[in-house]
Amino acid sequence: MVASVAHAADCGPFRVGVKLYPGVYERVPGRSDYQGLDKDFFALLAERSGCRFDLVLESQPRIWAAIRSGRLDITSWVVPTPEREALVALIPLVSLRHLVLSWAAKEVRDETDFLARRELRAVAVRGASYGAAYDALLQQLRQQGRVSEVADVEVAIRVFFAKRVDLLIAYPFAVAAELRSETTPVRVDDWHPASRGVLSGLALSRRTVSPADQQRLLDALQGMQRDGSLLRLMRKHAPEQGVEPVSRLLLQ
Repeated sequence: MVASVAHAADCGPFRVGVKLYPGVYERVPGRSDYQGLDKDFFALLAERSGCRFDLVLESQPRIWAAIRSGRLDITSWVVPTPEREALVALIPLVSLRHLVLSWAAKEVRDETDFLARRELRAVAVRGASYGAAYDALLQQLRQQGRVSEVADVEVAIRVFFAKRVDLLIAYPFAVAAELRSETTPVRVDDWHPASRGVLSGLALSRRTVSPADQQRLLDALQGMQRDGSLLRLMRKHAPEQGVEPVSRLLLQ
């Protein structure tokens, strides 16, 4: 599936690997097109940079294989690792923190409280990492038989909001829509505020995106930051809690 975000022909077209993720890129209910942060982000970036982007829906492993082979040029909301930094130039845009969602009626104050109340259960995505502190919590809960393991984040969200479990750990973008529409009070916490957030942003192939075009995209993003349009876009798609815009945009 390829969706085109068109603009001036002198920059691009760049093939952008996007993946299905709640709030970021997801199918419009009852229709064949897509919505979310990525769709709005690349439309705005096209307008501001004069570049053209073709959005290509792929899985996470296939995106990185395609960037490595040169079949994709860009991907979004990347968490830097040494292996990835060898392939792409990165423009970190936000610092993300996991949010802890529980039902307000349960009155769970903190991690210690949740661990002590053996009747409470959590949901987690099988094989996913939530950072050292939350991974340690989930491991303790697994040992007590208190974790429902599911295939992906969409299923985890459905399980929680169906009230089949009492705890969900998720990034802000994934649960923004549910938090806006949920009528039963949900408590949203950060149980490890001293831990570092995870930087996430735009990844540009060192192989297929020229240094001049990398700078062009950085200049456009810096303009979007200065006039507030980047922040407004983030606030449209994510709750304020757990998402902190990077103060100065740099190409890494």
